Amino acid sequence: MAKTFKLEIITPEKVVYSDSVQSISADGTEGSFGILADHAPLITELKTSILTVNDANNRTIRLAIYRGFLEVMANNVVVLSDVCVKEGEVNVEKAHAEKDAAEKILAGGGSAEEKEKALSILGRANTWLKLANK
Repeated sequence: MAKTFKLEIITPEKVVYSDSVQSISADGTEGSFGILADHAPLITELKTSILTVNDANNRTIRLAIYRGFLEVMANNVVVLSDVCVKEGEVNVEKAHAEKDAAEKILAGGGSAEEKEKALSILGRANTWLKLANK
């Protein structure tokens, strides 16, 4: 059996995931990376993306995160994220509605701040829909 380490994914509302895992694949702001047991200490910023986890029983778990940070320290990994959704828990209708609203803002004449917010919402909606395969 492969060596494992502890993973916790935490949002402001709750602990979304807490268990032993074999590996993690993530997208940081500096590029994609993977983590295995005994990884060197690391702190990095995460992009809105899909986090792929192989648990202790070699099952693949996919979660969508909306920005955040990841820290590796002594075989413990903590992910702090604004929002995290597990595969199968995506509200597809809501994600489509957010995507449509963001696209309307981007197509229209809004302020730079409104367009920046719309881009962020569009990225989150597209990530959620990718996780749901919709």
